Amino acid sequence: MAQSVTYPETVRKVFEKADAEVTEYKILRFAQNDRSTLNDTYIGRPRIAVPDCEEAELIKQMVIKAGGEPVDMPRNGCGIVDLRKAARQWDGAAMPDGWVKTAEEYSVLVYKTITDWNIPYLGTSKLTELIDNGLLRLPCDITSFEDLVSKARIFRQAVRIMEDAFCIDTHCDLPDEYSNGVSVGKRSKTQCNIPKMNEGHLDSQVLISFLWQGPLDEVSLKKAVDNNLAKIAKIKEDIAKYPDLCAQARTPDEAIRLKKQGKKAFFIALENGYGIGNDIGNIRKMKDLGIIYISLCHFKDNAICNTSSHNGSDPSKGLTGFGKKVIEEMNRQGILIDLSHPSAGTFWDCIELSKAPVVCSHSGAKAIYGHDRGLDDKQLRALAEKGGVIQVYTVADFLARQGERISIEDFMKHFDHCVEVAGPEHVGVGSDFDGGGGVWGCNGDNDLINITVKMLEHGYSSEQIKGFWGGNFLRVLGEAQAKADRD
Repeated sequence: MAQSVTYPETVRKVFEKADAEVTEYKILRFAQNDRSTLNDTYIGRPRIAVPDCEEAELIKQMVIKAGGEPVDMPRNGCGIVDLRKAARQWDGAAMPDGWVKTAEEYSVLVYKTITDWNIPYLGTSKLTELIDNGLLRLPCDITSFEDLVSKARIFRQAVRIMEDAFCIDTHCDLPDEYSNGVSVGKRSKTQCNIPKMNEGHLDSQVLISFLWQGPLDEVSLKKAVDNNLAKIAKIKEDIAKYPDLCAQARTPDEAIRLKKQGKKAFFIALENGYGIGNDIGNIRKMKDLGIIYISLCHFKDNAICNTSSHNGSDPSKGLTGFGKKVIEEMNRQGILIDLSHPSAGTFWDCIELSKAPVVCSHSGAKAIYGHDRGLDDKQLRALAEKGGVIQVYTVADFLARQGERISIEDFMKHFDHCVEVAGPEHVGVGSDFDGGGGVWGCNGDNDLINITVKMLEHGYSSEQIKGFWGGNFLRVLGEAQAKADRD
């Protein structure tokens, strides 16, 4: 579910021009190097940005009275780059109602900056409501300066936590959009890209080489292997275009080192074991290419196992004879076993056979919504006992009954339940962006800061949140790689 565009044509042109400037400006290098400028943001009162307008002095007085620290926005006439730089210091923004207008490019750019960074704000208009609908942002619920300052304080804490943590989203299908001319380094309508990762304070994405399930004859299996290798090559090629901004990571240590260098870390994974064909030797090739996990199947049965999807498959059936050999070899190569799509029978076979922890890179809680893509409580407990982790998805179809506005609150219902049953050390985030993921309030990498805000509002500690955002998954990945037999 890529971000939609439903706002006026004049606004669309302003937004597209601004996105092009962001992408071209020193290939985004400024956004990678400004972490040090954040230090003083966390001292004293929350900083509330105020635009240059007739009501500015009155707004500043109200901000101070509510407990905030007013700061001036760059003046009318500045560009999107200056606004984005300044916005790194804002914890909130206050504007007169109706100040954002279609005919005033500066006000549109200000609002774009606020929405890009998901900064809490006070002051709406018909245009802001239209833009929010286009971006699947929840309607602004801030109605007072006191509420704004309170939200700004939480937002500031969320930013600090994510900057201190290593934050990874474990499932993204951006590579399926390459044919449309997109790239990890360009801000576009795709949900995943480096500019949006910067805005959402995300350090790492797992980019997916995905294959639809096809026939299991020799010719088709060979074609599947070739297609998988070609997709992986394209992912690597795309990452290599931006050596100053990012690199492929193969291990937790490599990923953390890239963050310290101010770069994004991209892992690569395979969704659907169809991509290894019927040759166990291809698993070693996946390891050599840096594949960190393999989702055993997708929506149909394959040579490895049965699927969870209700398409005639028997969910009680699990691994095939070949599938059992695949599990053994994945353990030997230190590749994580991903159980996001397999049947319950496959899940339990892997729990029994695997010598390493297993993961669900993008799944949910069946107790909250009974979709076949979710795990029941028995499975959640077994996953935790195995030392694994469930990464909760943002796929509306899998979170709640359709016909309703599925939002970030529905995501949190699944997330909270997984934490309650499996424990906080065994839960994380796997959005499935650009592959069906996206709900109101969280519809792109830049919106992931909103999940951290919700985690704080739901009472999770800073250390727990750091685990959710990367500590838990990297621990499990490290354990699987450490158990690998290198002989």
